[in-house]
Amino acid sequence: MNRMIFIATLLALFATSTSEGQDTESAAITSGTIMEAMVVTITPASDIIWGVEDPQTDEEWQVLDDAAVTLMETFEATRKGGGGPNDDAWASEAGFQVYIDQEMVALEQARAAIEARDLDGLFDAGGELYTPCEECHIDYNPAVSGEEF
Repeated sequence: MNRMIFIATLLALFATSTSEGQDTESAAITSGTIMEAMVVTITPASDIIWGVEDPQTDEEWQVLDDAAVTLMETFEATRKGGGGPNDDAWASEAGFQVYIDQEMVALEQARAAIEARDLDGLFDAGGELYTPCEECHIDYNPAVSGEEF
């Protein structure tokens, strides 16, 4: 089930964050909004990280790494704005960028833990990821703070 969610998430990422001739690291969300990226890509991928139980196989660890990479790529795209009415204003604010920086550090920690097959390290990185996510929701979309999408 998680693998299917990941595949759908990855497909949605490429559909919403790139246009022809652009790579995901340099593209803003060109055909959607930051909120759509949250619902379609960020929430499902972060649920994979936060919902980790006890991965045993290389495939299970790969699903976790794929989710972390998806999050990193999507956060980089949201860093540049999107098509929503507030997206570019949010992306221009230093506080929004700080949250993305913090999320990226947490995801780098998550990827290191995944590579080391360190479940405790992955739990710690997931906790580090949660804080800037929740604080960003409080500042930029309080209606969803503490809720699932």
